[in-house]
Amino acid sequence: MVVESLRLADFRCYGEAEAEFAPGVNVISGPNAAGKTNLLESVYYFSSLRPIRSLREKEMVRTGAAAAGMELAVFSGGRRKQLSAVISAAGGKKLSRNGVRLRTNAEMLGDLRTVLFSPDDLFLIKGAAAERRRLLDRAISQLRPSYYSALAEYTRLLAQKQKILKEHGEKPTLLELLPSYNEKLAEYAGILISVRHSYVNKLTQFAGTCCESLSGGKDRLTAVYRSLSNIPDTSLPAAQLAELALAHLRSHREAELASASCLSGPHRDELEISINDQPARAFASQGQARTAALALKLAEREIFFRDTGEYPVLLLDDVLSELDPERQSGVLNRIQGGQVLITCCSSEAEPLSGRRFSVRNGRIAAVRDL
Repeated sequence: MVVESLRLADFRCYGEAEAEFAPGVNVISGPNAAGKTNLLESVYYFSSLRPIRSLREKEMVRTGAAAAGMELAVFSGGRRKQLSAVISAAGGKKLSRNGVRLRTNAEMLGDLRTVLFSPDDLFLIKGAAAERRRLLDRAISQLRPSYYSALAEYTRLLAQKQKILKEHGEKPTLLELLPSYNEKLAEYAGILISVRHSYVNKLTQFAGTCCESLSGGKDRLTAVYRSLSNIPDTSLPAAQLAELALAHLRSHREAELASASCLSGPHRDELEISINDQPARAFASQGQARTAALALKLAEREIFFRDTGEYPVLLLDDVLSELDPERQSGVLNRIQGGQVLITCCSSEAEPLSGRRFSVRNGRIAAVRDL
């Protein structure tokens, strides 16, 4: 999978910009606030249909402009696709593929697959469990559309159950619906837990090897997937996991009614990460946390390649800062194979081959092959 070219109009800090990327490593360098991350974000948007840093798409529109335009040429699976998006400052967007307007957002998902590392990914190690669940859900959804569908249905049912728990005081008859909601939630819970278990097994294997390599053998990463307290073995078949999930839901009925919140289910799962047998959330240094987060992302990339035979595009934002020279070298040695877009300051290390883009004041000032 390769992003061949990019065109921007009134996107973030860019009035107009064009770039043709190398199929290997592409280094985007420049001072802070020059627009490096914005280039990554425009590529990332086509794989996720959401910004990297903000919740509102209209914030991607350049100040004073009516809309932002993005065009991306992608080569994947032996086919070339021309993707475009127009984001309105007033809200809303128009998506097209090969000049044909798409009716729904979901139609574009899958045209481009990416793995993104950004400074916020330190929260994968130091942050709450929700950050690590989000990593699993996004990675698995790119590989398994059926998982994405199950997750969406589980999330929809969970929101409806939450509404019942909040409103049953004024509408007691709503409680009659809880058993049926719990049964359906348990069914999807079994699917989610089963698929997450299989994925975490692969993630742990590849991330452990990668973390050790990046740290020069200093750090050993391990990860353990924890789900409901009455499920000591998440490797059970999905049907058995669903039965246990239903039992757990029933046992929490009174507590859920009292708290008016959903206390049971895979939306509370945890991925416990340790470095050198110490809980990473509590004991990892900044350098260790950054290395571990990057190892998880590189493992996600490797799993995708092993599963599909094609590398997703790797987007690395400010990955080299706060790493010592040995770890910087380890990163640059691990990103060979597949296409990579990496932002860095001008003074930081660069790979032996590829293409370098110098960004200044919201424009691509220079391009040279390495």
